[in-house]
Amino acid sequence: MALTSATALIDVMLDTELVPAGSVTGWVEANQRFSDWLDGERRDAQQKRKSIDAFLLNDIQLDLAVETHAAQLTPEAVAEWVTKHARHDLAAAPALGLLREMLHERHLNKGTTWRTNDLTDMTYLSCAAGYADFVVCERAMGDALRQGIKRLQRPVRVFRYLSDAAEAIEEALAATAPGQQEA
Repeated sequence: MALTSATALIDVMLDTELVPAGSVTGWVEANQRFSDWLDGERRDAQQKRKSIDAFLLNDIQLDLAVETHAAQLTPEAVAEWVTKHARHDLAAAPALGLLREMLHERHLNKGTTWRTNDLTDMTYLSCAAGYADFVVCERAMGDALRQGIKRLQRPVRVFRYLSDAAEAIEEALAATAPGQQEA
């Protein structure tokens, strides 16, 4: 786990390819339209979750295209993955699975209002929770993250206050220290 974390940090810091900063306005508007549409649909939660998965796959289609090309997958193999394995594989991915769950939580919450910082918050929090044991964040996103963690049965603990997280980290470290036993 530590090696994965260190490797990811090093890879990000040493990445020479510039990722241009873009406007998230289109993302916010698209999610707001989708949430508003979903609010008016007469579907059960599972049907709505499938719609949200389709929306997510559409949102990441360029990334999927780049990666499927790099992996030299045929269009038939990609189509089979999308229809048979995508939902399971997305849920199993450490960060993307939590991002997916946060999207589900937000879109299923009737009357959700999307804001420009939501993309950043959801991306970074799902990455943090995908690879860390403790995460600190504000209440609203924390609630969505906790629901995703619960649904995916991940062992991550989410805190609203840094002081609470620091205390939990100290307790965890004390419990795992060699030769240390709590009374």
